[in-house]
Amino acid sequence: MIQRDEMVPRLLEACPSARSAWDEHLAWWGGKERGIYNDTAIFAHHMNAALKAGDTGEFEAFFRTLEEFLGGGDTDTKTVAVIGVIETLQNVASHQPPGYQPFERWLGPLSRRAWADVEQMWSGKESLMDVIRSERRSERRDA
Repeated sequence: MIQRDEMVPRLLEACPSARSAWDEHLAWWGGKERGIYNDTAIFAHHMNAALKAGDTGEFEAFFRTLEEFLGGGDTDTKTVAVIGVIETLQNVASHQPPGYQPFERWLGPLSRRAWADVEQMWSGKESLMDVIRSERRSERRDA
């Protein structure tokens, strides 16, 4: 089982060009608790910048690692892979051209499903509060 604390080292291994962004992230936090979602957001921003620059050489390894998290991770690792990587990547990329759709060509079967689930979750919504309201309504219907 892949554990949550293995995620960043594995992402850095798959995407060594993110090292400088990672080092800046660590310096900015100055030893304070960062949180895994702040940590994985670094990779979402880095991948978006790489796509815009046409530098996709590490994408295959990055998305293969994401697929490994979803296929071999514990529950926490899978959640972070979906919310911390996929959702953040979609949100970051959706605010500027070329959008997030170009990333889809590198998705494996598990990440493709999670990608579609995140798209569905955000469909017709404009804010995180809209997503939360929708989830709460759904939970009440299921109860």
